[in-house]
Amino acid sequence: MAVALITGASSGIGEEFARQLAPTHDLVLVARDVAKLERLAERLSSEHGTRVDVLGADVSTRAGRAPVLARLTDPDRPIDLLVNNAGMGYSTGASQNPVDDEMYMLEVNAVAKVHLSLTAVQAMLARGSGGIINVASVCGIAPAWVDSLYGTSTATVLRHTEEMAYSKALRNSDVTVMALCPGDVQTDFNNRAGIPNKTDWGWVDVSVLVRVALADLRKGKVVSIPTARYKFLSTLMKLAPNSWSRMYGYDLGRQHPEVPRATPHFAAGA
Repeated sequence: MAVALITGASSGIGEEFARQLAPTHDLVLVARDVAKLERLAERLSSEHGTRVDVLGADVSTRAGRAPVLARLTDPDRPIDLLVNNAGMGYSTGASQNPVDDEMYMLEVNAVAKVHLSLTAVQAMLARGSGGIINVASVCGIAPAWVDSLYGTSTATVLRHTEEMAYSKALRNSDVTVMALCPGDVQTDFNNRAGIPNKTDWGWVDVSVLVRVALADLRKGKVVSIPTARYKFLSTLMKLAPNSWSRMYGYDLGRQHPEVPRATPHFAAGA
């Protein structure tokens, strides 16, 4: 059976990927909260008879990523699909947050994902097949979407994914790389980042998001954007001149003044 490794698998988008992949894949679930992973692993194994391994790791540092990198490059236990999902966010902007906290977010959301993705790409190319889903955001499509390194970090992941996908090495192989750019998704990510979950037109059900992402990966898409409304909005953002960003960008601190700032050093789903 094919094997999928999912980072940030203890909650939110990562947990939903685990649920939807369990019927067809053995799983390696990665996060900091080993207890939550073990409970999820037990449920999925019981329901689907799939093998589920748990790997506790903190991807915010190079040393913390080491066991994940080792698993991605293990020639005797190849990973067929990497869901590069662990990420984080704050409810306040870069001008309000401690610089170290913003740099921590950049490490988790961008450096770690690029590090794992590049490592997996090389292992998959050597083997001749594989797939990678790098979870980014629609925030990475628009310039100056929010006053936060969240947009910067997700833009880095999106650009990295496109560069790899369009490279001759990958185009001449059976390795597929795709960036998933969700909009607002109803998960614990928002609660733990201090951003209220809502139910208006802009919010996407996590099960729909993951189902669309897996279908788009099978189709060979380079960028997956869920729902027609976010496809439309992302197209507008790509076409708009950078100077227009002051018209549609917003300040996170003013956007959610009633919500306390998220606890620093929190990786959602990790």
